[in-house]
Amino acid sequence: MSNVTSRPVKVLLTLLVAAVALLGLTSATSAAPAVLAQPVCGDTSSYDLVPLGDLPAEAADTAELIADGGPFPYPQDGTVFENREDLLPDCASGYYHEYTVETPGSPDRGARRIVTGEDGEHFYTDDHYASFVLIDLGGGGPTPPPSGCGDPSGIDEAGLSTLPAQVADTVALVRAGGPYPFPGDGQTYDNREGVLPDCAAGYYSLYTVPTPGAPDRGERRLVAGEDGEFFYTPDRYATFVLVDLLG
Repeated sequence: MSNVTSRPVKVLLTLLVAAVALLGLTSATSAAPAVLAQPVCGDTSSYDLVPLGDLPAEAADTAELIADGGPFPYPQDGTVFENREDLLPDCASGYYHEYTVETPGSPDRGARRIVTGEDGEHFYTDDHYASFVLIDLGGGGPTPPPSGCGDPSGIDEAGLSTLPAQVADTVALVRAGGPYPFPGDGQTYDNREGVLPDCAAGYYSLYTVPTPGAPDRGERRLVAGEDGEFFYTPDRYATFVLVDLLG
């Protein structure tokens, strides 16, 4: 009798173990995508954030040149940075560009660089790409202009990522010094409407933000100030927002 009773028990235990194992396998399979998830392009949350003013003075000089679109001291400046070291976020080819940060006394370009991303982020390396920090250009946005000119405090601010994609493309072109799609790009913006801060003649430069499907330049423009600030207008100078390059 005992043998008759033990066999069903053993069969039941075997089925129970198999069911538990199958349940565990199903759970592990469903959890796998979370392990394999990759960060989005341009995620900079893991990098040390260093104010531009805490870096060597030459880094600020280079950042200003980038904002102005040049002229740059070396022909390699503005070329694509391929991120072969994989130390920066994994973005598409052509997303990054590099610029020399001069080293006083060095007979060549030295080891210091600024690498910019298409979304406005700036990375600094002082050891020829072995390590990077993320540059805080000033309060998380554009470099503050000097007092007396260019104070944009009365203008609404908008993150670059919240604006049409063509705005970021135009910012990248300005920083790279072109090539621009329209012959009028780069000309002086005289601020006749008086909407932007009142600065000296020649302080602002004007660039087209292309409008998909438009047969001409359209209504959208980007205005750059000499101190690195960018203003976007969707309605041909009637209104402006200050572009937060890291927003």
